[in-house]
Amino acid sequence: MPEGVSVPAWAELTPKQQQALAPLRESWDTLPASRRVMALERAERRARWEAMTPEQRERMREGMRNYRDLPPPLREKMRESMRAMRALPEAERKALHARWRQLSPEQRRAWLELGGPGIAPEPVPVRVD
Repeated sequence: MPEGVSVPAWAELTPKQQQALAPLRESWDTLPASRRVMALERAERRARWEAMTPEQRERMREGMRNYRDLPPPLREKMRESMRAMRALPEAERKALHARWRQLSPEQRRAWLELGGPGIAPEPVPVRVD
């Protein structure tokens, strides 16, 4: 664990966290800090998933299928793009995310090949007259 990071003891967890982590109750205070952090993160992800509507869950599944189907070099570009997006001001990040959602899979792929949102400008579509 990085210095200065503390992981709560069982008694310091919220009732909701205790409920989600109930199978670990007896061993919680003796588990290594890294395992407790992972368990807390897993419980938080599960809570976010359970709070989603069925439509939101399906959109997440579809996004993961699309990501999984990308070739490794494009997956890496996507990870780099996501890191760059997190560093942007919130308004700019939201605008780019909204624009991304409006694009077709082919347009998204073309943008990713250039570097992706937050790194490269959106490609200009070629008009065929």
